[in-house]
Amino acid sequence: MMTKVLIIDDEKHCIITLEHILADMENVSIVATTQDSTKAKELIEKHLPDIIFLDIEMPVLNGFDLLAQFTQLPFKVVFTTAYDQYAIKALKINALDYLLKPIDQKDIEQVLEKFNAQELNLTKDQLKHLHQFINGKMQDTMALSTQDGLHFVKIDDIMYLEASSCYTYIIMNDKTKHLASKTMINFEEVLQDNSLFFRAHKSHIINLKFIKQYIRGEGGEIIMQDGKNIALSRNKKQEFLSLFKKV
Repeated sequence: MMTKVLIIDDEKHCIITLEHILADMENVSIVATTQDSTKAKELIEKHLPDIIFLDIEMPVLNGFDLLAQFTQLPFKVVFTTAYDQYAIKALKINALDYLLKPIDQKDIEQVLEKFNAQELNLTKDQLKHLHQFINGKMQDTMALSTQDGLHFVKIDDIMYLEASSCYTYIIMNDKTKHLASKTMINFEEVLQDNSLFFRAHKSHIINLKFIKQYIRGEGGEIIMQDGKNIALSRNKKQEFLSLFKKV
């Protein structure tokens, strides 16, 4: 079955790059391209693409404003962006996909694999939240990509994160648990500038405000407020203890 693609980007060379890469992909048809985002809605309604590759920052009408014109989104969205690093971290945790310019063939192949596995899902509410996220209105919030969709949680309310193969469990202070389809490395990158979070071990990132007790040992053990025992890596012990004032 042929996958119909529409490309929307105000930079001509970015469109050419995508066209060149997609031309080598099997069962992919580029139905239209445009540099003018004001004409994009008309093209989408005319060609009914399966996937749109959409730049975020464009003159007159940006990517979010374009999508806001639709009451439903009967197509999959892949953002193409040269956005700042914080926004990229936000996108990386979301169920949405993105391509960081400059784009290469491997990126496109992964996107098409996700599309074929029906993993590129975007609802109007998710779009609204992500728009707020990128604009800095929800920088205290994290969007977790789970099997059910997106769960938006307050970052400060995360008690700890626990690695589980290619997935990560996020345990909240109200004891709810989410299984996110991202690795611990992804979360560590997002949380690295947040002083509340500490990588205690290769399998755990903890929120320091939810620590109940520390038990001495070679590395020691950290007891969280829900009673969870978390091993502290021996090479992290001094760094961990230096975070607290001793009385």
